[in-house]
Amino acid sequence: MTIRENTPEVKWGVQSTTGVGSAAKKFALIAGLIYVVGGLIGFFFTGFSNFTEATGTSLFGIFHLTPFHNIVHIGVGAVWLLAAFVLTRPAAEGVNLGIGGVYVLAAILGYFGSLTFLGVMPGLDPDFFLHLVTGVLSLIFAGLIPIGRNT
Repeated sequence: MTIRENTPEVKWGVQSTTGVGSAAKKFALIAGLIYVVGGLIGFFFTGFSNFTEATGTSLFGIFHLTPFHNIVHIGVGAVWLLAAFVLTRPAAEGVNLGIGGVYVLAAILGYFGSLTFLGVMPGLDPDFFLHLVTGVLSLIFAGLIPIGRNT
């Protein structure tokens, strides 16, 4: 495989030049910013104590949180930002696929009460809908669901 002069060098899905041109990378940028900022704002509501205890603390009175939940959101957001700025389109789609699958699973587990250590309450809690929507959108921009794919 030869690399043309005007194309970025790519190795292991990482490109040597940055750019957010594809729909998958634009989604990763927007979702990453939302999740990092949301995680940081969450600490203003939760503080740093009761790390995994469901204390009823919620972001804007809607989304239940724990400090651990905030860290998870910051970490996921950071992975999305990495995908947006550093990875190639196919690699960014792979990140969207992985995160989308995890968030759909988180919605299901949260619904059945298995994520209370993150502050996610069982049933049709707003966190359930946030995780489900995030998961489905991620899968769309992974190319798994045909709409939104930039070929």
